[in-house]
Amino acid sequence: MRIIPILFLTFLISAIVLPVGAEDTYYDNMLKKAQELNVTVPEKGTALMGSKESMNEYLDWLNALTSAIITLVNDVMDVFGVGDTPYAQNMTNILEKGRTLSPDGMGK
Repeated sequence: MRIIPILFLTFLISAIVLPVGAEDTYYDNMLKKAQELNVTVPEKGTALMGSKESMNEYLDWLNALTSAIITLVNDVMDVFGVGDTPYAQNMTNILEKGRTLSPDGMGK
């Protein structure tokens, strides 16, 4: 019959100690950083559809979207703590290289 008080005492101690030990500020900070992630979608141009100006505005809009996506990818990698790794930097360089190959990056 001594087993019931021992089990009850073990349960009581674990109910007090486990929540304190499970608190991890790293994950709380990660959650706060993830909640603060945002991306700004650029506005489209107002030129007449099908005109040369609308094509240039569309290209500028796509390049602005590319910049927004690269920024979002970097922010997400920073949230997970891998933003400074060689893999993340290599991926960012590849994304930047793809953007510079667009007609806007080549001077139209």
